Amino acid sequence: MNSFFLILGYNLKRVFTDIWAISLLLVIPLGLTVINGLFDDPASLNGYNVSASMNMPAFLLGFQFFKMGILLHYLYNDLRGDMRWRLRATPHSLLSFILPTFVAGWIISLVLGLIIVLISVVFLDVYLGNLFIFAAVLLLVSLMANCLAMLLFLFTKKFSLANTLVYVISFGLMILSGFMIPLGDSAIADFLREHGTPLVLGARAIVYSGGLNDLPLFMDGSEIVTGPGISQSLTNVGILAAITAVIVAATIIAAKVREI
Repeated sequence: MNSFFLILGYNLKRVFTDIWAISLLLVIPLGLTVINGLFDDPASLNGYNVSASMNMPAFLLGFQFFKMGILLHYLYNDLRGDMRWRLRATPHSLLSFILPTFVAGWIISLVLGLIIVLISVVFLDVYLGNLFIFAAVLLLVSLMANCLAMLLFLFTKKFSLANTLVYVISFGLMILSGFMIPLGDSAIADFLREHGTPLVLGARAIVYSGGLNDLPLFMDGSEIVTGPGISQSLTNVGILAAITAVIVAATIIAAKVREI
């Protein structure tokens, strides 16, 4: 147990001293939230910025997957670089090194997410909706992203390939979710916008859980159309939890198969 916390602390320390990577992962989602707000109707409700409140969850969750690169960098550096010989010479299993590294990656994702949330609430007048639902979504999506990083590590030999797949997955999810380009009007596009990806499920769960649920995406001329509400929000969280559980199980099985 002492070695777990020692390795955990070491990983947290070296990541949070990488100012460049941390800055990018904070500035880009916040910047995209602000930039998108410039092109949207700057409506407000009860003092909250409607556009920022709709966009921030999407970019916050989307960038949880870009953070996979941080975890992969340290996994490859420690377990497939020159350091691996030193680690194999210790009386500990590889799992005793991988597990605290994984937990450190999850903590980093959560901390960066919370910083983005704090800045958004204080400076961009973002409304978070139900805080328990928001916290559940952030926990689930960050866990899912870190498990996907572990799967990439387990099944790719080169860091360059794994890192490329991080961008393919991250941009792919954001494109399929309609966060980057319009999806058009079709049954498939409607499904993708509502339920098609974990990002959509999480972002809509957050939006549906609060008072802004009634405004931006549900405006019909001057008439406000009531949105799905808290029941749909909880449904989305349940689906997201089921997807995350499957990915966690797949990661555990893959680790056993690869004899980690």
